[in-house]
Amino acid sequence: MRACVQRGFGGSDDVVALETVADPEPGPGELLIEVAACALNRLDLLQLTAPVVRGFSLPHIAGMDVAGIVVSRHPSLGDTVGPPVGARVMVDPVSTCGVCVRCMSGLAPYCENLRTVGSTRPGGFAELVVVPADRTYEIPGEMSFVDAATLPVAAMTAFHALRAGGHVPGETVLVNGAASGVSCALLTLLLADGSTVITTTGGEAKVARALAAGYHHAVDYRSEDVAASVTAITGGRGVDLVVDHVGPALFGASIAALAIGGRMVFCGTTTGSEATLSLTDVYHWGRSLIGAGGYLAADFPLMLDAMAAAERSPVIDSVWPFEQLLDAQRAMREGAFFGKIVVEI
Repeated sequence: MRACVQRGFGGSDDVVALETVADPEPGPGELLIEVAACALNRLDLLQLTAPVVRGFSLPHIAGMDVAGIVVSRHPSLGDTVGPPVGARVMVDPVSTCGVCVRCMSGLAPYCENLRTVGSTRPGGFAELVVVPADRTYEIPGEMSFVDAATLPVAAMTAFHALRAGGHVPGETVLVNGAASGVSCALLTLLLADGSTVITTTGGEAKVARALAAGYHHAVDYRSEDVAASVTAITGGRGVDLVVDHVGPALFGASIAALAIGGRMVFCGTTTGSEATLSLTDVYHWGRSLIGAGGYLAADFPLMLDAMAAAERSPVIDSVWPFEQLLDAQRAMREGAFFGKIVVEI
């Protein structure tokens, strides 16, 4: 099969190349999928520079957002485990062992042996990929492979962040980084439940794209005081909830944009992993800071139901042929995209 294989580190395109490698074969509990589409994520780029997740090894095939067709099942699989051969499917990239102390004590999202397709397992930037059968789901209705590939990482991150943050329908929510796949998934979920969605983004062009995508308000963090702008938009009250995956660049401003008693849930580190804050800005006003953490396997189909019920097409920046995967990654690295970038295999 053809696969995009990483054989070194350095952060540039010369450590990864399109190669012909042996076809994988499913082991116990696994399916073999013919990949039709796979979306890009920030982790794909970070792993080119250095290992990010414990258990990462070279050579490596990236690609966490897999959509395709089941072509074979391991003979030991029971009929009720996973979709049948020929099914159109998408994959929850995270799998847990089910037998470690954490799994056995109700802490499965923090499994000691957690593995991730496209990070600690071979991923979907290949013609074929082996995945756990019990983490594979049939694509809802007539959804295309490209649309399905936008959901696993971004929509699951968004869905779980809202639950972790105690979101209530109809709230006023600040979503940082309007153009990202996670933010666009948040927009879909929040519009569906009647919330007011404010976002931040950089530059006039992206402000215009954010408003066209459906955000109620967009603040240009390059030219505006984010906290002051959000306070003005909300009539001096501030927002009920902030969902942030940007990290330190907007951390302090996001806290300052919260209403009294507001919550901030964070689920990413695009601009770094360390932030400073004023403690009084948090405790004096009864605000809460919440780490989104990991999700349960049972949450993935709930996310699919929520996204389907929203009846809104995913925001897709561009679709690339497999042969141009490196060009697609450069587009993500340059940051000019808005929505998910997807590769068709």
